[in-house]
Amino acid sequence: MTGPLRRLSARWWLPGFVVLMELGLANFAVAQQKQVLVLYSTRRDAQIAIIGERELPRILDKGLNNEVDYYSEYIDRVRFPNPTYRAGFHDFVQVKYQGRRFDIVIAMDEVALDFVATNRAEFFPETPIVYFTAFPETQRVANSTGILSHVDMRGTVELATMLQPDLQHVFVVTGTQGAAQLLEAMRTQLQSFEPRLSITYLTGLPTSELESRLATLPAHSMVYYLFVSNDGTGKNFHPLEYLDRVAAVSNSPVYSWVDSTIDHGIVGGNLKSQTVETQAIGELALRVLGGERADSIPISSRDLNVRQVDWRQLQRWKIPESLVPAGVLGLGDLGRLGIGRRADVVVLDDNLEIERVLVAGETRVAG
Repeated sequence: MTGPLRRLSARWWLPGFVVLMELGLANFAVAQQKQVLVLYSTRRDAQIAIIGERELPRILDKGLNNEVDYYSEYIDRVRFPNPTYRAGFHDFVQVKYQGRRFDIVIAMDEVALDFVATNRAEFFPETPIVYFTAFPETQRVANSTGILSHVDMRGTVELATMLQPDLQHVFVVTGTQGAAQLLEAMRTQLQSFEPRLSITYLTGLPTSELESRLATLPAHSMVYYLFVSNDGTGKNFHPLEYLDRVAAVSNSPVYSWVDSTIDHGIVGGNLKSQTVETQAIGELALRVLGGERADSIPISSRDLNVRQVDWRQLQRWKIPESLVPAGVLGLGDLGRLGIGRRADVVVLDDNLEIERVLVAGETRVAG
């Protein structure tokens, strides 16, 4: 082949060769990166998702020298419970990730794990799974490991009885969707307080009716906020914004069970740390991505609950600081300790020793 014919041939094969080389290099780069998919059952702006999207990429990038291709999806089951939506979410995942092989899938709670288990053969046939669960009856899927942390609903009421020694009535607030397992756990754990305490469940009420009830509770009461995403009229709410309303209208102190609520008008509680939960999941994922087979790692049980109070709410409800047990963390003003900044954590004791923990700006004062 000579002359113009050779030059014409080169014009045809050279661009194709370049394209093939680029595709090859791209596939090589993908092969070097760890492909990670994180599934949340919640809406995108839920606190666990906000913390997870802050902490998980940071932990994985640090542990894998930034060789991570990170994806996340939000099932949002509470606002979209119907089967048609579930089928649509299935189709969305199928189209979006067609042909992609993940090195790990992280399921951040039971709903996400159920989606993985249901669609395992189709989407993730050999992918190792790391998951978080609050319920010991959660079924472990093949090639998976996880972290189990029991929800301690009882601990919050125990703390409330210390802060309110004359407590007689507990009013539990929850919505119409997404709280069935938590509500069942709460009913089981709080039974031991009866009949010393009367326990009333305000479940799925219209917001106007709930606010009227909360404004006229009997003396010696507490409100226990589980969470509300939907009220009895079918309206959707952000759970923390709804808590703001509950705390504003209630004529009695409000408590909860998870640390995202601590700056939304609650006095406190035995609160699950979502940051520690996410960090523990990230560290477990690194073990799997580092080569350990998920099935070989036992499910670990972790206590993520920390007793906390908000000093401002203690003052609001005229609860004496002397009633706060030693070892309880608090949100308030460190100016009272001469530090001159807002504290994320303070522990009451006669001898205060300040320990600064430089994680998310946290400061601890340990007795």
